[in-house]
Amino acid sequence: MAEDNWKDTLYIWDGIVKEEVPEDKETQDTPGSLQWEGYWIPVTNVPDAADAEAPKRHPFKRDIDADCKFLVRGTVTRLYTEGETNGGGASTNDDDNFYVVKLTEGDGWEMEDGAKKTWYTDTTHDVWIKSLKWSGNQKDQRESLVVAKGTNAFGPFVSVGWVRPGNRWTLARRYLSETDLRDKMPFHKFYEIVVGASITVDKETGNKVLLVPPWRTAAMHAKYEEPAKETPENDNIGGGKRRKTVTM
Repeated sequence: MAEDNWKDTLYIWDGIVKEEVPEDKETQDTPGSLQWEGYWIPVTNVPDAADAEAPKRHPFKRDIDADCKFLVRGTVTRLYTEGETNGGGASTNDDDNFYVVKLTEGDGWEMEDGAKKTWYTDTTHDVWIKSLKWSGNQKDQRESLVVAKGTNAFGPFVSVGWVRPGNRWTLARRYLSETDLRDKMPFHKFYEIVVGASITVDKETGNKVLLVPPWRTAAMHAKYEEPAKETPENDNIGGGKRRKTVTM
């Protein structure tokens, strides 16, 4: 990476997702393909992820103002309980159901070093998401949460973000040291930690409300420690600071 402190940097990817499912096989359980295309920007000197705002975009522009592009593609598979794909034992609990997107195909992503740009690809890049299209579901905003883990030539990484209107994905990527607990952490455990930190339940409505941006939690800090177990006297599951919610 170009920055000396690149592990204190969040790399925020923002772009439009297009889903491709064969017309004769349009069922929820059928693997398909997906393309995510847009631009990414570095947000430097944010070891505390709560300091990283979402990138601004002009309302009449498709993309954020940035120098580096990305175009990644991959396969989509329906995931069920405990990380098992549907093979005869589908879960009846929607809380356990995800789509898994493996984004290792396509052109990859650009990185600028001086006046030169080079294209890179991820060795692994797995995304968990509950709905492939923005649903606008205000009762359960977990449908808008996107969580990813992967590896490439620069090391392991984790990403957290959300789906926005127009099927726009905005994710912040954090690179990890190989001794970081998140590197070897099972995906379902990391996902649960992110949910616990970025989703709160409204006491009046019961709605599950998403912190925006969802990466502004301890799960995405440069230095990570296992979260303390909650008690009835200490039930703030935010894991970050300056919580705010918006209507998406």
